[in-house]
Amino acid sequence: MAVLVWLGASAQDDPSKETVIINPFTHTSAVSQAACDNIRAAVLSGFADRGRFHIVDALTDGTLSKLYADRNVEDVVNDANWKSESEAAYKALGAKKVVIGQANNVSFSQFKSDIDGKMYNKAEVTYSLKVYNIADGAMIGSEDLSVSGIDADSKDGAFNDAMKDLRKGMVGFVDKHFKFETYILELGEADKKGRVKELYISGGTEMGVAKKTRFKVFLERKIGPKVTKSEIGTIVAVEVMEGVTKCQVASGEDAIKEKFNNGDKLVVILDKQGTAAGGFFKGLVGA
Repeated sequence: MAVLVWLGASAQDDPSKETVIINPFTHTSAVSQAACDNIRAAVLSGFADRGRFHIVDALTDGTLSKLYADRNVEDVVNDANWKSESEAAYKALGAKKVVIGQANNVSFSQFKSDIDGKMYNKAEVTYSLKVYNIADGAMIGSEDLSVSGIDADSKDGAFNDAMKDLRKGMVGFVDKHFKFETYILELGEADKKGRVKELYISGGTEMGVAKKTRFKVFLERKIGPKVTKSEIGTIVAVEVMEGVTKCQVASGEDAIKEKFNNGDKLVVILDKQGTAAGGFFKGLVGA
């Protein structure tokens, strides 16, 4: 017999697409404006590919583009000026986080492949991304990143290959700094020994969930004014549908079953995306 849905689950909000603002990027003297624009475009595409964001491009949004016309990009959000006109505009758009980036370096080289003996162009790109919390202006994430690309015909081809890597590799940055959080809808049927091996969580294809995506299950408790989360298990997506994902319980089945049936608040947070992520495989020895 299937375990019924805990009625308290309705008190938890369904996952919804998060509004994220991507600010204009700065660049060093080693990077052209055109290259910087391409790097930023790849970042935007990477967020879009993730499938669970409403993305606001600050360069095309009417209100934000006017605000940035005479401002230093790096000063848009920081600890000193978060209570500003731009902060009000961010909140009006429903955003909680803003991403700021800088293109640091673009360099090119050539190498001879040990596999086919041909000469190839190689592009190496470094860039930095910062994530700010709009509520208090605090920086909540900062990473220096690098990608590379190769092409037999031209430097532009190698650069474009690097941009493909950048776009694909954004999944790691996104999942690290923009955690997908949801809750358990229902436990699956128990086996003869009373063990629950499957369950269902809220959110599916519309939130970018993919088969084999791994989630951590946490017990959330309020201790005085503080809210704590204790990890109690791991689940893995096995069937993704619109609005719902069926998961296999990889660990913590007893704790998950007990806490869920007790009506305790359980929070499910993405741990590792199931789809292939990162750059294209560079199979040419010498690259």
